[in-house]
Amino acid sequence: MNSLSRMLEVLKLFSADQPVIDIEIVCSQLRYTPASAYRYVRELSNAGLLVRLPRGYALGPRIIELDRHMTQFDPLLSASHDIVGDLVAQTSLELLISELYGSTVINILQRSGAEEQTLNYGRGRPMDLFHSATSRVILAYLLPRQLRRLFDSAAPGDLERLGSTWKDFSKAMLRIRKDGYCISEGELDPDKSGIAAPIFDEKQRILGSITLVGNSERFNAFNRDFLSGLVTDAAGKITSRIAG
Repeated sequence: MNSLSRMLEVLKLFSADQPVIDIEIVCSQLRYTPASAYRYVRELSNAGLLVRLPRGYALGPRIIELDRHMTQFDPLLSASHDIVGDLVAQTSLELLISELYGSTVINILQRSGAEEQTLNYGRGRPMDLFHSATSRVILAYLLPRQLRRLFDSAAPGDLERLGSTWKDFSKAMLRIRKDGYCISEGELDPDKSGIAAPIFDEKQRILGSITLVGNSERFNAFNRDFLSGLVTDAAGKITSRIAG
Protein backbone atom coordinates (compact mmCIF):
# COMPACT_ATOMS: atom_id res chain seq x y z
CA MET A 1 0.00 0.00 0.00
CA ASN A 2 1.10 3.56 -0.59
CA SER A 3 1.34 6.10 2.20
CA LEU A 4 -2.19 7.45 1.67
CA SER A 5 -3.71 3.98 1.77
CA ARG A 6 -1.79 3.16 4.94
CA MET A 7 -3.03 6.37 6.56
CA LEU A 8 -6.66 5.64 5.66
CA GLU A 9 -6.34 2.16 7.15
CA VAL A 10 -6.30 3.90 10.54
CA LEU A 11 -9.99 4.79 10.08
CA LYS A 12 -10.85 1.09 9.76
CA LEU A 13 -9.76 0.52 13.35
CA PHE A 14 -12.93 2.08 14.72
CA SER A 15 -15.75 -0.25 15.73
CA ALA A 16 -18.51 -0.57 18.32
CA ASP A 17 -16.04 -2.36 20.57
CA GLN A 18 -13.26 0.15 19.86
CA PRO A 19 -14.73 3.68 19.56
CA VAL A 20 -11.46 5.31 20.67
CA ILE A 21 -7.97 4.43 19.47
CA ASP A 22 -4.46 5.47 20.48
CA ILE A 23 -0.98 5.20 19.02
CA GLU A 24 -0.40 1.85 20.69
CA ILE A 25 -3.50 0.41 19.02
CA VAL A 26 -2.44 1.76 15.63
CA CYS A 27 1.01 0.21 16.00
CA SER A 28 -0.16 -3.16 17.32
CA GLN A 29 -3.14 -3.73 15.03
CA LEU A 30 -1.71 -2.28 11.82
CA ARG A 31 1.94 -3.09 12.56
CA TYR A 32 3.03 0.49 11.90
CA THR A 33 6.09 2.06 13.47
CA PRO A 34 5.40 4.69 16.16
CA ALA A 35 6.76 7.39 13.86
CA SER A 36 4.35 6.41 11.07
CA ALA A 37 1.44 6.07 13.49
CA TYR A 38 2.02 9.54 14.92
CA ARG A 39 2.32 11.03 11.44
CA TYR A 40 -0.89 9.43 10.14
CA VAL A 41 -2.88 10.35 13.23
CA ARG A 42 -1.65 13.94 13.03
CA GLU A 43 -2.61 14.26 9.36
CA LEU A 44 -6.05 12.76 9.94
CA SER A 45 -6.58 15.10 12.89
CA ASN A 46 -5.55 18.13 10.82
CA ALA A 47 -8.14 17.09 8.22
CA GLY A 48 -10.86 16.85 10.87
CA LEU A 49 -11.25 13.09 10.37
CA LEU A 50 -9.98 12.42 13.90
CA VAL A 51 -10.37 14.40 17.11
CA ARG A 52 -8.06 14.11 20.10
CA LEU A 53 -9.53 13.07 23.45
CA PRO A 54 -7.91 12.46 26.84
CA ARG A 55 -7.94 8.69 26.20
CA GLY A 56 -6.88 8.79 22.55
CA TYR A 57 -8.57 9.65 19.26
CA ALA A 58 -12.19 9.40 18.07
CA LEU A 59 -13.75 10.05 14.68
CA GLY A 60 -13.81 13.79 13.98
CA PRO A 61 -16.45 16.32 12.95
CA ARG A 62 -15.44 16.20 9.29
CA ILE A 63 -17.06 12.75 9.15
CA ILE A 64 -20.43 14.25 10.10
CA GLU A 65 -19.98 17.03 7.56
CA LEU A 66 -19.31 14.49 4.82
CA ASP A 67 -22.27 12.37 5.89
CA ARG A 68 -24.57 15.39 5.68
CA HIS A 69 -23.22 16.23 2.22
CA MET A 70 -23.77 12.65 1.06
CA THR A 71 -27.30 12.55 2.43
CA GLN A 72 -28.20 15.70 0.51
CA PHE A 73 -26.22 15.36 -2.72
CA ASP A 74 -25.13 11.77 -3.34
CA PRO A 75 -26.21 10.94 -6.94
CA LEU A 76 -27.67 7.56 -5.98
CA LEU A 77 -29.72 9.06 -3.16
CA SER A 78 -30.75 12.07 -5.24
CA ALA A 79 -32.06 9.74 -7.95
CA SER A 80 -34.02 7.71 -5.40
CA HIS A 81 -35.87 10.12 -3.11
CA ASP A 82 -39.33 10.23 -4.72
CA ILE A 83 -39.18 6.55 -5.70
CA VAL A 84 -38.40 5.57 -2.12
CA GLY A 85 -41.39 7.50 -0.82
CA ASP A 86 -43.73 5.93 -3.37
CA LEU A 87 -42.65 2.36 -2.60
CA VAL A 88 -42.94 2.81 1.15
CA ALA A 89 -46.39 4.35 0.70
CA GLN A 90 -47.54 1.44 -1.50
CA THR A 91 -46.23 -1.38 0.68
CA SER A 92 -45.60 0.00 4.19
CA LEU A 93 -42.43 -2.13 4.13
CA GLU A 94 -38.95 -0.98 5.11
CA LEU A 95 -36.88 0.25 2.18
CA LEU A 96 -33.11 0.20 1.80
CA ILE A 97 -30.81 1.76 -0.76
CA SER A 98 -27.44 0.03 -0.65
CA GLU A 99 -24.09 0.54 -2.35
CA LEU A 100 -21.17 -1.72 -3.20
CA TYR A 101 -18.11 -0.83 -1.14
CA GLY A 102 -15.00 -2.87 -1.88
CA SER A 103 -15.97 -6.46 -1.07
CA THR A 104 -18.88 -5.43 1.14
CA VAL A 105 -22.28 -3.78 0.80
CA ILE A 106 -23.41 -0.90 2.97
CA ASN A 107 -26.91 0.53 3.38
CA ILE A 108 -26.78 4.26 2.67
CA LEU A 109 -30.49 4.94 3.13
CA GLN A 110 -33.15 3.35 5.33
CA ARG A 111 -36.79 4.43 5.16
CA SER A 112 -39.35 2.98 7.57
CA GLY A 113 -42.79 1.79 6.56
CA ALA A 114 -45.94 1.51 8.67
CA GLU A 115 -43.98 0.33 11.68
CA GLU A 116 -40.40 1.37 12.27
CA GLN A 117 -38.39 -1.82 12.37
CA THR A 118 -35.02 -2.53 13.92
CA LEU A 119 -32.72 -4.22 11.42
CA ASN A 120 -29.47 -5.92 12.38
CA TYR A 121 -27.93 -4.32 9.31
CA GLY A 122 -29.42 -0.87 9.02
CA ARG A 123 -27.91 2.28 7.58
CA GLY A 124 -24.14 2.46 7.86
CA ARG A 125 -23.36 -1.12 8.86
CA PRO A 126 -21.39 -3.10 6.24
CA MET A 127 -22.41 -6.64 5.34
CA ASP A 128 -20.78 -9.36 3.26
CA LEU A 129 -21.77 -10.15 -0.30
CA PHE A 130 -23.13 -13.64 0.34
CA HIS A 131 -25.98 -13.14 2.79
CA SER A 132 -29.33 -11.40 2.15
CA ALA A 133 -31.08 -10.41 -1.06
CA THR A 134 -29.59 -6.92 -0.73
CA SER A 135 -26.06 -8.25 -1.14
CA ARG A 136 -26.57 -11.27 -3.39
CA VAL A 137 -28.34 -9.28 -6.09
CA ILE A 138 -25.16 -7.15 -6.26
CA LEU A 139 -22.87 -10.18 -6.10
CA ALA A 140 -24.59 -11.74 -9.12
CA TYR A 141 -23.65 -8.82 -11.37
CA LEU A 142 -19.93 -8.68 -10.56
CA LEU A 143 -17.45 -9.58 -13.27
CA PRO A 144 -16.68 -13.31 -13.68
CA ARG A 145 -13.12 -12.90 -12.39
CA GLN A 146 -14.43 -11.10 -9.31
CA LEU A 147 -16.96 -13.85 -8.69
CA ARG A 148 -14.31 -16.54 -9.01
CA ARG A 149 -12.02 -14.75 -6.56
CA LEU A 150 -14.83 -14.35 -4.05
CA PHE A 151 -15.89 -17.97 -4.46
CA ASP A 152 -12.35 -19.23 -3.93
CA SER A 153 -11.90 -17.18 -0.75
CA ALA A 154 -15.39 -17.81 0.69
CA ALA A 155 -15.89 -19.59 3.99
CA PRO A 156 -18.09 -22.73 3.85
CA GLY A 157 -20.97 -20.95 5.56
CA ASP A 158 -20.94 -18.22 2.92
CA LEU A 159 -21.92 -20.67 0.17
CA GLU A 160 -24.70 -22.42 2.06
CA ARG A 161 -27.47 -20.99 -0.15
CA LEU A 162 -25.41 -20.62 -3.32
CA GLY A 163 -23.77 -23.99 -3.95
CA SER A 164 -20.50 -25.44 -2.70
CA THR A 165 -19.08 -26.00 -6.20
CA TRP A 166 -18.15 -23.37 -8.76
CA LYS A 167 -20.70 -24.85 -11.18
CA ASP A 168 -23.57 -24.60 -8.69
CA PHE A 169 -22.45 -21.16 -7.56
CA SER A 170 -22.36 -19.92 -11.16
CA LYS A 171 -25.84 -21.30 -11.79
CA ALA A 172 -27.15 -19.46 -8.73
CA MET A 173 -25.67 -16.21 -10.02
CA LEU A 174 -27.15 -16.76 -13.48
CA ARG A 175 -30.56 -17.45 -11.96
CA ILE A 176 -30.52 -14.13 -10.11
CA ARG A 177 -29.50 -12.28 -13.27
CA LYS A 178 -32.24 -14.03 -15.25
CA ASP A 179 -34.89 -13.11 -12.66
CA GLY A 180 -33.58 -9.57 -12.23
CA TYR A 181 -34.14 -9.70 -8.49
CA CYS A 182 -33.34 -11.77 -5.40
CA ILE A 183 -35.41 -12.86 -2.38
CA SER A 184 -34.10 -13.88 1.03
CA GLU A 185 -35.86 -15.05 4.16
CA GLY A 186 -34.59 -14.83 7.72
CA GLU A 187 -30.90 -14.53 6.90
CA LEU A 188 -29.84 -11.35 8.71
CA ASP A 189 -32.96 -11.02 10.86
CA PRO A 190 -34.73 -14.28 11.76
CA ASP A 191 -38.26 -12.91 11.35
CA LYS A 192 -37.74 -10.73 8.27
CA SER A 193 -37.79 -11.29 4.51
CA GLY A 194 -36.62 -9.06 1.67
CA ILE A 195 -36.60 -8.64 -2.08
CA ALA A 196 -33.91 -6.65 -3.90
CA ALA A 197 -33.10 -5.50 -7.44
CA PRO A 198 -29.79 -4.21 -8.86
CA ILE A 199 -28.90 -0.59 -9.59
CA PHE A 200 -26.24 0.23 -12.21
CA ASP A 201 -24.08 3.25 -13.00
CA GLU A 202 -23.86 5.13 -16.28
CA LYS A 203 -21.61 2.40 -17.76
CA GLN A 204 -23.94 -0.37 -16.65
CA ARG A 205 -21.57 -1.51 -13.90
CA ILE A 206 -23.22 -2.74 -10.74
CA LEU A 207 -23.50 0.10 -8.25
CA GLY A 208 -25.89 -1.06 -5.56
CA SER A 209 -29.39 -2.30 -4.90
CA ILE A 210 -32.85 -1.34 -3.70
CA THR A 211 -34.59 -3.61 -1.18
CA LEU A 212 -38.04 -3.95 0.31
CA VAL A 213 -37.88 -5.76 3.66
CA GLY A 214 -40.30 -6.46 6.44
CA ASN A 215 -41.75 -8.89 8.91
CA SER A 216 -42.00 -12.23 7.09
CA GLU A 217 -45.74 -12.58 7.77
CA ARG A 218 -46.44 -9.15 6.33
CA PHE A 219 -43.97 -9.64 3.48
CA ASN A 220 -45.50 -12.97 2.44
CA ALA A 221 -48.97 -11.44 2.31
CA PHE A 222 -47.89 -9.72 -0.90
CA ASN A 223 -47.91 -11.40 -4.29
CA ARG A 224 -44.28 -12.05 -5.25
CA ASP A 225 -44.83 -10.87 -8.82
CA PHE A 226 -46.21 -7.60 -7.48
CA LEU A 227 -43.19 -7.00 -5.23
CA SER A 228 -40.66 -8.05 -7.86
CA GLY A 229 -42.31 -5.70 -10.34
CA LEU A 230 -42.11 -2.82 -7.87
CA VAL A 231 -38.41 -3.24 -7.04
CA THR A 232 -37.22 -3.99 -10.57
CA ASP A 233 -39.15 -1.02 -11.97
CA ALA A 234 -37.77 1.24 -9.23
CA ALA A 235 -34.20 0.01 -9.81
CA GLY A 236 -34.58 0.63 -13.55
CA LYS A 237 -35.79 4.19 -13.00
CA ILE A 238 -32.93 4.97 -10.60
CA THR A 239 -30.40 3.51 -13.05
CA SER A 240 -31.83 5.62 -15.89
CA ARG A 241 -31.58 8.78 -13.79
CA ILE A 242 -27.97 8.06 -12.83
CA ALA A 243 -27.09 7.44 -16.48
CA GLY A 244 -28.55 10.87 -17.22
